[in-house]
Amino acid sequence: MRLAPFAALALPILLAACSSSTPPTPASSAAPGAAQPMNVAAPANDDALKPLFGTWALDPTQCTGTVLKISKTRFEGGDTGCDISGYADNGDGTYTASVTCSGTAEQIKMRPIFAPTGEGIDLTYLNRKNLASEVLRCEAAN
Repeated sequence: MRLAPFAALALPILLAACSSSTPPTPASSAAPGAAQPMNVAAPANDDALKPLFGTWALDPTQCTGTVLKISKTRFEGGDTGCDISGYADNGDGTYTASVTCSGTAEQIKMRPIFAPTGEGIDLTYLNRKNLASEVLRCEAAN
């Protein structure tokens, strides 16, 4: 498993990042008026998103502690909750959720995975210098 020793602290930190007042990082540092990269991601269909929905934790044996809950419209954990306005299918097996946390727009790239201990999601916080984490499904909570 790819969880680092500090992983127990990662989920609360990542969720706190959603409530930060730091403005999102611009998608491009190109000069104003310069051609911007075209976003080729398409809206994801509901069936493709189902593996992302549920209750997740850094360690599936710790599902009674701090957990992450993802649905079609919410990204919640601990004391933090974010609204999801939509998901984009990146065409490579990943999906990017557009979330708003305390008025701040964020983009979270999600990739369903299968780990030795069960289903999981690789999360990459695109507006947070690609900060990454891996969560695993809490079977009893679903």
